[in-house]
Amino acid sequence: MPDSIRSIVERFPERELELYRRCARDARFRAVCADYEEASAALLRWQNVPATGPGRVDEYRHLLAELEVEILAQLERPA
Repeated sequence: MPDSIRSIVERFPERELELYRRCARDARFRAVCADYEEASAALLRWQNVPATGPGRVDEYRHLLAELEVEILAQLERPA
């Protein structure tokens, strides 16, 4: 599990314990965190493709922002 939430923990290190606890007991939350991890990896790949226009990179940045909102909202709700 640690690799599946590495990117979101790096983004919100002050909430690391909450992130790990929620992942341990909530499959839906784990899935959203896994989506965030995949989108983070994709963004890095697209940023390193010289021929890529800004559109694809912007799409992944927008997706990550949406996933961050969802993750933080889930952390605010009782498990």
